[in-house]
Amino acid sequence: MRLLGAILAGGESRRFGSDKALALHTGKPLIAHVAGALKAQCEAVVVCGRAWGGMVSLADAPAPGLGPLGGLCAALQHGQTNDFDAVLCAPCDLLGLPVDAALTLTPGPAVAEDMWLVGLWPAILADILSLTLSAEGAIPARRWVELAGASVVPLAGLRNINRPEDLAGQ
Repeated sequence: MRLLGAILAGGESRRFGSDKALALHTGKPLIAHVAGALKAQCEAVVVCGRAWGGMVSLADAPAPGLGPLGGLCAALQHGQTNDFDAVLCAPCDLLGLPVDAALTLTPGPAVAEDMWLVGLWPAILADILSLTLSAEGAIPARRWVELAGASVVPLAGLRNINRPEDLAGQ
């Protein structure tokens, strides 16, 4: 299976107070932690919603302002166009993504329990997500999970970083 990794990185970091993708944890930006975990299990990795680290950068699709699902849609379209079978996505503000997440989430569509933005999505879902976003605008990730019929799978150790204190003492 050809797997594309996608880092969802288009958020505004309002609760964090600064660019949380670049916040340091153990000397590395959060986005680098996610990139490393995705590179360990994906043939290629893209960044959705921003430029970073010399990786391919994708603008939200089908239009800007659709939240993280706009980034996922762009990654699915890129994956489908470039003959990837599936997209493993994760937000840029995540710690603890296991290097076997794709295996745990197989077969997709599937998402991590309590972490709806960590998911494995067949690339053939690109058109369905694009049509949904075009018709409804930004929708909650949970709605897309339900529409796509995604499984919800336990994936231990994930930590979403929303505020600077979430990094304290770690």
